Amino acid sequence: MASLLPADGVLFEASNQAPPPSKDFNQLIIQRQEVIWRTWKITLRNDYRRLAPGEVKESHEDFTFDDRMQFDVGRVFDECTLNYALELCRGNIDYLVRMPRPLLIYMVSYLELEDIAALSQTSKLMYDICNTEALWEQIYQNHCDTVTDEMRSLAHEMGWKRMFFTNKLQLQVKLRRHQNKQETPEGGTTFLTDA
Repeated sequence: MASLLPADGVLFEASNQAPPPSKDFNQLIIQRQEVIWRTWKITLRNDYRRLAPGEVKESHEDFTFDDRMQFDVGRVFDECTLNYALELCRGNIDYLVRMPRPLLIYMVSYLELEDIAALSQTSKLMYDICNTEALWEQIYQNHCDTVTDEMRSLAHEMGWKRMFFTNKLQLQVKLRRHQNKQETPEGGTTFLTDA
């Protein structure tokens, strides 16, 4: 699993502006050995013009006990980001989000449709994976005997997921319309009764 960790050692990085009325800019970086919290003071007052950006570096263990830094992270980002950062510092690394996207799509393509629907509700990443065209193209190819060029062209027009859930009769009508649209010269009109 160590091969899934980034080579630069950064496990998590996030930047955000502090909530109003502050205009300070903050950055949280969690590396393999330490946590870095950077702050840039943004103000219109003259007395702060020469104020350098602040940076605090702590070990993972120190961060888990530093209530002040945890408060700042929770205030600038949110409670969910703070909990994720604490879990990373405790050694609970989420390897699933670090897996290559094509590998995730390949794994999800072998799930049952009900399981894909349930998986899409677990996180934003899984929602994105479960709704990608690449996944539904693979599922469509696994469930159908043959995929013709006309079917591929129609799928690019309407989407693989929508095509998968379209019943066969409706799909035949759509394919016929798509073929007629491609065969009809520009400006010409073809009616369904003509085909």
